[in-house]
Amino acid sequence: MNNSIDTVLKEAYTLVEPSIEDRRYVARVADTCLNNVKMIASRYEDVSDVMLVGSYAKDTWLKDSVDIDIFVKIKPTVDSMRFESIGKSIGFEALKDYNPYLRYSQHPYVEAIVDGIRVNVVPCYDVAIGNWKSAADRSPYHTLYMLDRLDDAKRREVRLLKRFMKVIGIYGAEIAVQGFSGYVCEVLVLIYGSFINTLVRASRWREGEVISLDQANTYTRVNASDNSALIIIDPIDKHRNLGSAISYECVGRFILAARNFLAKPSIDYFKYSKNTTDININKLKTNPYANNILIIEFAYKKRSDDIIWGQLKSSTNSIVKQLSINNFNVIRSKCYLLNDKAYIILLLDSLNIPPFSIKHGPSVFDANNAYRFIAKNKDSLLWLDNKGRINAIMHRRFTDARDMVSYILKEGLYSSGISKGLIEDLKQGFNIYTLNGKDNDIGKLDINIVRAAYELITSDRYAFQSS
Repeated sequence: MNNSIDTVLKEAYTLVEPSIEDRRYVARVADTCLNNVKMIASRYEDVSDVMLVGSYAKDTWLKDSVDIDIFVKIKPTVDSMRFESIGKSIGFEALKDYNPYLRYSQHPYVEAIVDGIRVNVVPCYDVAIGNWKSAADRSPYHTLYMLDRLDDAKRREVRLLKRFMKVIGIYGAEIAVQGFSGYVCEVLVLIYGSFINTLVRASRWREGEVISLDQANTYTRVNASDNSALIIIDPIDKHRNLGSAISYECVGRFILAARNFLAKPSIDYFKYSKNTTDININKLKTNPYANNILIIEFAYKKRSDDIIWGQLKSSTNSIVKQLSINNFNVIRSKCYLLNDKAYIILLLDSLNIPPFSIKHGPSVFDANNAYRFIAKNKDSLLWLDNKGRINAIMHRRFTDARDMVSYILKEGLYSSGISKGLIEDLKQGFNIYTLNGKDNDIGKLDINIVRAAYELITSDRYAFQSS
């Protein structure tokens, strides 16, 4: 390790390590909420235990970001309906003084903001390893596993890795990000030994790399249908690939950022960007690609983040496919949620295409197909090219991407692949914005949407910095 990296990491430690005051404050909230949950849970004979899990319990939380996860362990003989009912009842009662609300993952759980800290009360089944009944059942084992293996030095390394991933935008397993979870960060540090070693190994990863504490693990130990970029074996479940939730894009951005940091260490990889509104707008207005941005906006009925994100991403892919079928080329796309509104942001190579194109037909020597082609296109301009093929002019129905998108969202709601869950939302209305020329709609959009559009037309500075 050279002095430059030493210097950067020394400063980075001060950004990630909670102070004594931080620890006291969070501990007070955690103890209060945990005691409340235990008191309420004691009334239910189907509850076998209550425990803290997650980054706070494992002491791998970041000083500027901490959630308190309290898991209510329920006996495995309880059916799914009562399981959910118990979890909700305990959560709402325990957090009743903090305006609790319901959140959803595989099953519902209760969340509240307590003195500025997010607290989750989550039910799980109290089962032996391997006998999982819900997605949450592994979390207590993850916590116990890490408590037994992470010392203070490795916890600090985990914090560095988490902060690095948060800053470059790849932290979080939720569908909105499809990045690296906190638990994956802990597993990587356990396997590779430190933050720097993790970057060194990541910089050399191959596609489909198997990452495991047990070197005997092979692809045969993982679901054969898994086509993820990485195979990261869960230490407490040898048949589970933690990498399946991580997108190729996030893996790629991590690899490139790791290479860049090792070549040119900088504290910028641990500091959040402070772009101002004016800078983003001015840069967007002068960016030549801004002319080809199209933004779809619509209000949606509140539901689980994972559900709306899944519907939004699926629908974005369908819209891109429909545009492609109609000869519009979408270069990049992204989704965004803000204040109960959903946004689909598209970068095309052009918002407008010519009114007609060439339709290539069969060879003149292919008599049957030649007859059919001529009959089908008899009202079009027909000609022979210098290879003996018959061609025709095909007139396009849509030449403006805005018109095409409007048609998809009105006439094609039931036939274009739009998620069924979004249909009722879109039927209530939508807006289409562009950022080109005299028609630019920058002034009508929230600055966060402008920034999201700007990200589509700029290179990722952490992945593609010049060395």
